[in-house]
Amino acid sequence: MSSESLPGWKITTIGSVIDWFSSGEPFLKLEYSTDGVPVLSKGDVKPFGRLECSDTRFISHELAQKKGCRATQDGDYLLTTRDLTQAANFLGLLARIPSDRPYLVNQGANVVRFKSGVNGRFMVYWCNGPIYRIYIKGHCVGSTQIHIRKGDFLEAPLWLPPLDEQDRIVGVLGALDDQIDLLRETNATLEAIAQALFKSWFVDFDPVRAKMEGRMPEGMDEATAALFPDGFEETELGEVPRGWQPVRLDSLIELAYGKALKAEHRKPGSVPVYGSGGITGWHDVALIDRPSIIVGRKGTVGSLYWESRPFYPIDTVFYVKSHHPLTYCLQLLKTLGLHDMNTDAAVPGLNRENAYRLLVPGAPVGVIAAFDVFGSALRRCIDHNEAEAHTLSTLRDTLLPRLISGQLRLPDAQLPLEAADAL
Repeated sequence: MSSESLPGWKITTIGSVIDWFSSGEPFLKLEYSTDGVPVLSKGDVKPFGRLECSDTRFISHELAQKKGCRATQDGDYLLTTRDLTQAANFLGLLARIPSDRPYLVNQGANVVRFKSGVNGRFMVYWCNGPIYRIYIKGHCVGSTQIHIRKGDFLEAPLWLPPLDEQDRIVGVLGALDDQIDLLRETNATLEAIAQALFKSWFVDFDPVRAKMEGRMPEGMDEATAALFPDGFEETELGEVPRGWQPVRLDSLIELAYGKALKAEHRKPGSVPVYGSGGITGWHDVALIDRPSIIVGRKGTVGSLYWESRPFYPIDTVFYVKSHHPLTYCLQLLKTLGLHDMNTDAAVPGLNRENAYRLLVPGAPVGVIAAFDVFGSALRRCIDHNEAEAHTLSTLRDTLLPRLISGQLRLPDAQLPLEAADAL
């Protein structure tokens, strides 16, 4: 590309558009508290500007003042300069920091503020584009924890269009991302509904309590209400509905082992490959050709993922087999605290036999089937939304490199966006 081929565009560096750059603070684990100033870390930044903040990391106001920490302000962006994965997929990404309150930033992440005339969200998209990603992966250093030096980041290439064109590009890509976010939020709500219903029926036993008080369980027809007893009995788990004697987890589900599949052995395809941190890549052949639940075994212990498509679970996870509905199994597993069952000090691990020994109330098949009616309906909605989000993501990924490089000039890009609106 030359400046003559794209009038008004500048070939420059990231550093030329940064007004302020600040490295994160080296906070120690023992310095965290239960309240105070929230702390952001490198792991909070996800591709395409998503920021998944934790509500568990705080530094007290007194310690922040003593250390002279500088809090973020509106318009600041979080930048990752360290990554634990050799693929460097999360290295050098940007996400806007929320303006709801000041934040502190931990070591491994940085705060960036852009000069006037620069649309920060355009910079987010640039940092997800191929020109920048190739540069970052070629300049990362380190072995166990890779990073990029500040100087190398500031020298990263930038093709900068005029502000009005930055805004138009952001308008197209941002509209797609906003729709994707809305679908994700909707799915989070649907998941919460399923979890709340499970808790009401199988943890708090609300229908049983209602019948004990002579009331019809709320929102339940007579046929479903008749499936629940009208009293409790004492067991080693404490009080459970009459007839729901505790059973071991392995009487309900099997935690089957995944199979090793190194990155260099994977072939391009549409089959998601699952590790304990979620999807780690793609392959052309599935190990499991039916819906299942993936459970983190090594690394992120007790993590849970539902997958409706054929998939490939690697050897750091289990996948669930059961003669009971998977909608019930998923919610049951969420209540067991598997993430706290690490049995290996060196490499976090979930021991299958320890999980199998867990006791749960033995709910009747009829009650579980009644829950599955609601759970399956919610799952169908979730799957539909995920498929739509995948379509929009594919469209965004197709448009992004062409838009931010000037290969596709607006308003031509509006046509694919109108097609996306029609989905």
